Amino acid sequence: MFKFFAAYRKEWLILIRDPAGLIVLFLMPMVMVVVLSMVQEFGWSTISKEPQVPVLFVNLDQDSVGNKFQQGLSEAKIFTLITALDSIPITEETARQEVLEGNYQIAVVIPEQTSERLRAKIRLLVSKTMTSLMMPDNDILSGVTNNDSVEILIYFDPAVRNSFRNAFLSATKEFNSRIESRMIFETFQDELRNLFPKFNMPIIDYQESVYFKEIFPSGVEEEILPSTTQHNVPSWAIFAMFFIVIPLTSSIIKEREEGSLIRLMTIPVSYMTVFMSKVGVYLLVCFIQFVLMVLAGIFVLPLFKMPALELGTNYFAIAVLAIVSSLAALGYGILIGTVSRTHQQAAAFGAVSVVVLAAMGGLWVPVYLMQGVMKHIATFSPLNWAHAGFLDLFLRGSTLVDILPEIIKLLLFFAVTISIAAIYRTLKPPVSK
Repeated sequence: MFKFFAAYRKEWLILIRDPAGLIVLFLMPMVMVVVLSMVQEFGWSTISKEPQVPVLFVNLDQDSVGNKFQQGLSEAKIFTLITALDSIPITEETARQEVLEGNYQIAVVIPEQTSERLRAKIRLLVSKTMTSLMMPDNDILSGVTNNDSVEILIYFDPAVRNSFRNAFLSATKEFNSRIESRMIFETFQDELRNLFPKFNMPIIDYQESVYFKEIFPSGVEEEILPSTTQHNVPSWAIFAMFFIVIPLTSSIIKEREEGSLIRLMTIPVSYMTVFMSKVGVYLLVCFIQFVLMVLAGIFVLPLFKMPALELGTNYFAIAVLAIVSSLAALGYGILIGTVSRTHQQAAAFGAVSVVVLAAMGGLWVPVYLMQGVMKHIATFSPLNWAHAGFLDLFLRGSTLVDILPEIIKLLLFFAVTISIAAIYRTLKPPVSK
């Protein structure tokens, strides 16, 4: 134990003798989590919030369909309808040209007589139904058809993503279904009043009966809604933990190149003791980094009009997961520092591999947005295990027991990597230059 504390003290003295490096080590992750969270928040707000997308709207119908379409799109709260440019009403050609030039992404044109054409089709449909009901043996309208099509024109900028285009088409089709249902209902009422003139039938306004309620199945009373902050803060906190590979590998290689490791082994002391002393020092660094980035998510991000980080209630589980995530990162860093022969090898491979593991593990793009084999590959990244555990704690109200699989995998990753490093160094002792 004395040997461990001696090695620990040595590592601690080396670390605190570089105050500028310590400041960078703690400050840069906070800057990173704020900047990158802002970038993704503003980039994803067009699909995750109410983005107020500008839409050119040309109502040539000037009747019930056109007016209700305009009202429906306005009430959707995600579109800003523009009917005039520079106080001049927009024409169909103007709308088409503006979208073609990329000034606007969407334009909607309601053609002339859209309402009248739709009424004619509905009246024929209702008349056929009533005739079949009243005169089943003499259906005089059976051969009458109305093939007059009703087309609402929607111009899309070619650069618009397919997912956004499909979402807009889905919204417009929903408005159209509501309008047609209401017109059919009103037409039936008119026909019934014509058939029974002595019966003063009141006009009944159709009301929707089916509604959809969004529920997040975490089982907690106060539901925490997912946001970019909930995704980004743990993502970049884990990323910063694993990026400790740069200073950690530098320390290992410098120790080997200067010959201090050889002098240290004359005590004698095992390689595992040397490695664990580094783990003890840098574990504190990683944990402080995590705490600072969590505080940035709670207090700094709201200053930029972003949602604050919600931690949930399982603080002990969060602390445990932060520690084991740090251990996994340190084990990975020690392995790279032990195997690498030069600073350049360690820095290049360490940095690139962490970036690859982060991208592969869903820290940049959520795993649920991945397709096919990439979604399966993501489950092999230790950064994904840590991130999945934090999301379970932050969003789903999970407990320490619920995230035990992630904790066990991270601990096994740490044990395997540091054991491989110790075995490698035992089989291939450092040679002084």
